[in-house]
Amino acid sequence: MFQYRPENYATLYLLIASAIASVSKVASEIQRICFTKDWVVVISRSERVDLSKVNSYLLSIDQASSLALPWVSGWLLDHFPWQTVCLIIIAYNCGSWVLEAYILRNLYQNTEGLKTRSSELEGDEELMGIKDIRMNTVTTYFRQSSWTAGFGLALLYMTVLGFDNLAASYGQKHGLSAGYIGFLRGVGSLLGIAGTLSYHHISKRVGLLWTVMIGLIWQNIFIEMCGVSMLLPGSSMDVSGFIQNTTASQWVSKVVHKVTNPEPQDVPSIPFWEVSLPVNLFFFGIMFARFGLWLADPAITQIQQETIREDQRYMVFSVQLGLNELFSVLKDIIVIMFPFTSLFGALTLGSCAFVFAGFVFNLFYHAQCGFSLTNKNMHLVEQESTEMSDLSDTSPERQSLIGGVSGDLRAVEEETKATSSTNNEEETH
Repeated sequence: MFQYRPENYATLYLLIASAIASVSKVASEIQRICFTKDWVVVISRSERVDLSKVNSYLLSIDQASSLALPWVSGWLLDHFPWQTVCLIIIAYNCGSWVLEAYILRNLYQNTEGLKTRSSELEGDEELMGIKDIRMNTVTTYFRQSSWTAGFGLALLYMTVLGFDNLAASYGQKHGLSAGYIGFLRGVGSLLGIAGTLSYHHISKRVGLLWTVMIGLIWQNIFIEMCGVSMLLPGSSMDVSGFIQNTTASQWVSKVVHKVTNPEPQDVPSIPFWEVSLPVNLFFFGIMFARFGLWLADPAITQIQQETIREDQRYMVFSVQLGLNELFSVLKDIIVIMFPFTSLFGALTLGSCAFVFAGFVFNLFYHAQCGFSLTNKNMHLVEQESTEMSDLSDTSPERQSLIGGVSGDLRAVEEETKATSSTNNEEETH
């Protein structure tokens, strides 16, 4: 927590900066759902740009920003006092709000597709959701044909196998220097960027479904390396010893003590060539798995973008974000409950199980769509058949507004032509 520093109001600056950053985080997540999950589909169609290319570039920018941000933050903290850094953060967040609002406003005004939906549906309560979308949002999510793919993606958040403070703390307790951990994290970020850039080219060749399979198989291979590292001689995992030597009351008291009195990372660093094989294998697994993760992630997102109805897209992706955060929070709670180095191996094995479960859910979705080496759009077959079956029960006006599929429109036109032709024949007779 914050230490009170009366000099120059440092604590006040920290609190204000944290509050503004928190508000900015919430606004950023809302904007992220609107723009990267919904608007980008409409914009790519309007500009006739391939959606996979747009998704790839957006994720690459996001990955590059995540790579550069720690370097910039560290440089600021090394060269400026706390107060100045806090003011810079406040100014940056406020400035980014204004700039993002200006860019989004211009995009909205210059893209007719973004304005068509609201203007055409206005005043017609039947077409508005339409209004039926007041149904439970979670139910709507699980009614999507691609919910298994999205749920599999959410399961990947239930893991301690990321380049975050958990892995860094594990490495430092085994003698890894901050520089070595930073190097591995940097290489992992570069592999993540390589995955997002490769996703567009791979999906164009084999389709989205096979891109997901390639990415998740790659990720599972290297994530399982992390699990194997915990079973090798020299690993610090000792679950049986912890259970035998710790009672429930002792466990609770140890957890409370660790939360209230964090241990200092005072383990002396050792050269990277002296680091034990299990620890190196653990970090190499995390590092190389990043490529597969960021190859599969945008492919799953695009499958959802293409299979979710336009009027339900924001709702479904809101639930998707909620599921992602839910599993991430559950992971944090479990780590807080078991903050012991001897149990980190068990958390690693559990993470491997969840990553594999995410693969199984996506494999099930792939099987639902059908396996094909020639048809790259198997995930759209079920969607198109569902929409075509809805035509018989849907008025042409409603189809043109909420269908959004050229095949639907062509079917309506053909039906209209057939009807008019029949009427002409009757008049002739």
